[in-house]
This record gives sequence, structure tokens and C-alpha cells, in this order.
Amino acid sequence: MHSWWRGALIPRVHASVIAFLVLALVLVAAPSGQVLREAEPVARYSFSKSERCFLKKINSMRRRHGKSALNWDKQLGYVARRHARSMASNGSIYHHPNLGRRVTRWNRLGENVGRGSSCKSLFKAFKRSSGHRSNLLGRWRHMGVGVEKRGGNVFVMHVFESRRNPGNTYHYP
Repeated sequence: MHSWWRGALIPRVHASVIAFLVLALVLVAAPSGQVLREAEPVARYSFSKSERCFLKKINSMRRRHGKSALNWDKQLGYVARRHARSMASNGSIYHHPNLGRRVTRWNRLGENVGRGSSCKSLFKAFKRSSGHRSNLLGRWRHMGVGVEKRGGNVFVMHVFESRRNPGNTYHYP
């Protein structure tokens, strides 16, 4: 569990300057006549069965506690899936060291990471942990979930954001 609030990870002014410089660099580096986008469309991206399990359980829990359901965000999901794969490759869980740089146009971010045997058992563990539970029931509008299964383990990352269509800096395959 980890949350970043505006300015805590990267001061907003600096983030804007960095985003502008990165965009300027991308536009300068693009071949003549082509404009590269910050992130490619996600039309073909879809959440896996395991990822949908977490997304549904999170929204169900939120409704039971009088909270509004969160929108499933494919951009956040893609960031989360990449990190879940990284954790699985390393065989350990850890927070995304550059989440504030990978998610763009964010206002407030939150993240949960975990490893367990299934969606059901991991979700129970998240609900029992005060910090993770706080993120699950937080004042968010959007969420993405990434899952990677390896060696009998399920590695998961939840990303929460309060702003509409935050986007990310990754390019889709």
C-alpha cells in the first residue's frame, strides 16, 4: 500500500516542466512528417479474467460501504500489468518506484501490491490490512489492475487515480 498526494512525489510544477520537455524531445526525435503520441491507443487492450476479478471485488466492496464504483481505466491497467510482470520476474513484491512518472496528468495516486495464491485470498488480505483497505475505499474515480501468474503465485498491482483519463507514458505493444 502506498499513496501519493499532489506534490508529495514530484512537485506539480516540476512534473509539468518534465512532461513538456519529454513531449518536446519526442516531437523533435520523430521522423519528418510523423508525430509520436505520448501513449498509443488502448482499443485492443483488455483486462484478463484475474484482473476483472479484482476490479469487480473492489467495486462490490465499495458499494457495500456506500462508496461509488470506480471506472476501469485501461491506461492504469497497463501500467499495473507491466509492474505485476516485473514483480513476478523478480519473485518479490515492491511498490512501483516511478509510478508518478509512468502515470501522466495525475492529481492523486494510490497503489496496492501483493502476492498470493488467488484473487479471492489476496483480496481478503487487502481488506484486512488497514492501509490497503484505505486505498480500496479511498476517494478515487479510476482504477487499473495488473495481474501476473507465476510459479503458483498471483502477483497483483492496483493503481488508483482521482482524475479523469490520466494516461501513461508506456507504449503498447
